[in-house]
Amino acid sequence: MVLIDAAKGCATEPPNLDVYPADFVVCSFYKIFGYPTGLGALIIKNEAASLLNKTYFSGGTVAASIADIDFVQKRKNIEQVLEDGTISFLSIASLRHGFKIIEMLTTSAIARHTSSLATYVRKKMLDMKHRNKKNVCIIYGLEPSKVADLKTSPTITFNLKREDGTWFGYREVEKLASLSGIHLRTGCFCNPGACAKYLGLSHSDLVSNFEAGHVCWDDNDVIKGKPTGAVRISFGYISTYQDAEEFLKFLQSCFVSKPIASSNGHALSMNTLNLVDNQSQQVVPDVRLKSIIIYPVKSCQGFSVQSWPLAAGGLKYDREWLLQGSGGEILTQKKVPELASIRTLINLELGKLFVESPKRKDKLQISLLENLIHLTAEVDVYGQRYEVESYDEKVNTWFSEAIGRHCTFMRCSSSKNSFCTSTGKNGRLCRDTRSKLNFVNEGQLLLISEESVSDLNSRLSSSNGNGKQHVLVDAMRFRPNIVISGSTPYREDNWKRLHIGDAYFTSMGGCNRCQMINLHQNAGQVIKSKEPLATLASYRREKGKILFGVLLNYEDGLNGQEETVAERWLQVGQEVHASTE
Repeated sequence: MVLIDAAKGCATEPPNLDVYPADFVVCSFYKIFGYPTGLGALIIKNEAASLLNKTYFSGGTVAASIADIDFVQKRKNIEQVLEDGTISFLSIASLRHGFKIIEMLTTSAIARHTSSLATYVRKKMLDMKHRNKKNVCIIYGLEPSKVADLKTSPTITFNLKREDGTWFGYREVEKLASLSGIHLRTGCFCNPGACAKYLGLSHSDLVSNFEAGHVCWDDNDVIKGKPTGAVRISFGYISTYQDAEEFLKFLQSCFVSKPIASSNGHALSMNTLNLVDNQSQQVVPDVRLKSIIIYPVKSCQGFSVQSWPLAAGGLKYDREWLLQGSGGEILTQKKVPELASIRTLINLELGKLFVESPKRKDKLQISLLENLIHLTAEVDVYGQRYEVESYDEKVNTWFSEAIGRHCTFMRCSSSKNSFCTSTGKNGRLCRDTRSKLNFVNEGQLLLISEESVSDLNSRLSSSNGNGKQHVLVDAMRFRPNIVISGSTPYREDNWKRLHIGDAYFTSMGGCNRCQMINLHQNAGQVIKSKEPLATLASYRREKGKILFGVLLNYEDGLNGQEETVAERWLQVGQEVHASTE
């Protein structure tokens, strides 16, 4: 028997069942009209209907049933038997408007339109070359010009290569496309057979990828030099030539290597950051600690101090608390922008954490020395296991009302991160270090240079010189722990060790930025834009990451004897001595 998956095909060229007889055909109204989501149809040949027997039933599918014995009589018509429960009446009613558009445009015109767009874009993609004449785009599937009677599909599935032959990961493409206002799909598109075939992934590759931690929807887009998925663009009746041109411009500007003019020595060749400094053997003079910021609760506001003690986990009490959602997920500003309005402050003399919210009249006070209730549990935060202690319902209710959703307030009591002593690229330690980590994503502290922020702002100003409102940022947009001044832009990229006062730190490399830096508050409202991440992506990209700022680990936390380490303090105004050795 034959089942045709025409979910996408019905959008541009529905299959002719006289030419291609089938027993079952599935289609998606979302892919035909763009609305409504989650609604499709199963078309069944009458002779095949009797084969579809369900072993269960629910509302609307039976003629009679008896509750306490095994007696049920199903309805006669196949659509009545298969449509369990209340169907989506309002969504179904909206389909007539979609069909009106299709009838007005005609499917043959839609097919010609989408095919011509896809043919044009596919040809332009195949013509794209790096400066060393290597191909940029690898397109998957049958080539229409080489197969008789094969028409051009309105979808293009592809991956992109760097000039050195390595792959751009599909997550990197997706992130940059989002910043450019382009919607595309990435991964394996729920088609594991085609994915393995065209990407050349053997059974052992697929199993080893899974054992290495790769699952659907994650960010592991290249493993052992092979892509684990691809990128797909689709054209529909609403797509235009301008859409096609914008997509091609996006590929050209973001993925095709070309020399970049450098007026100040900081803009470098495409896709690669220069981490080599001509003065790499010298200690950088006259660099000072400008600001110290503590963030007690992950993703909430921090507070600035003139001086602050260090602990085995970095700055004392930094990101020692977090909020967990009702489903066990970790709450951050990406999903809960309301966290940005919660203010925090720690008074070391009183031994208390103070928390305020515009949605709560009372100020929450939490003792640093003891929890309100000692309920120990384990949670997973970005792949790290932590032992946590939770608080009573009064505290949880306060935070739940502050952010408008149920949550649990937790404190880190210890982390169970994996130990690693090996060094990676540029001689830096790998990210899973021996250091104790509180609820941070990678390194214990984030360092931002004022000079690097100034350089970024100059680029933001020049890119907005066409009459648009200038978007300028300060160091606080990046949620740093320490801000330095007196250096040169991006000099911190090359540092391997620092000492500030009598405290020593190891650089863990650049900090990979995400959409969170595009969020900012204005008059109590959280505003989201494309900047500054879009501008950073144009000149601070390396191997799929958009880097700005460097991650540091406090060296005194590496010896496993944190109880005996003398408490050291950072103070604003201290000299910062950096070395690249």
